[in-house]
Amino acid sequence: MEFPADAQPFLFLGDEIGILLVHGFTGTPKEMRTMGEFMANHGKTVLGIRLPGHATHPADMLRMRWMDWLNTVEDGYNLLKSAGRKVFIMGLSMGGILTLTAASR
Repeated sequence: MEFPADAQPFLFLGDEIGILLVHGFTGTPKEMRTMGEFMANHGKTVLGIRLPGHATHPADMLRMRWMDWLNTVEDGYNLLKSAGRKVFIMGLSMGGILTLTAASR
């Protein structure tokens, strides 16, 4: 499936500090891109993920559960962590709840 340009995940490579950005419910990575660009301009490695079921068709959301979204957040965290980076996670709205849940694990 082809996603619109604003729905594409993004990765800006930088130093050993990794920052994972998570958009909100019904959102796209575009919501977080400006923040990601700001942090990347300060030398940080930034990953903006796309949560499953988002940025496609509303019916795609019917197949998703909160665990699908949480697994995607944890995958993004593990991707940054596996590269030897210290990782910070932050999200907007539901993305914030997902990051808090992931951090509590």
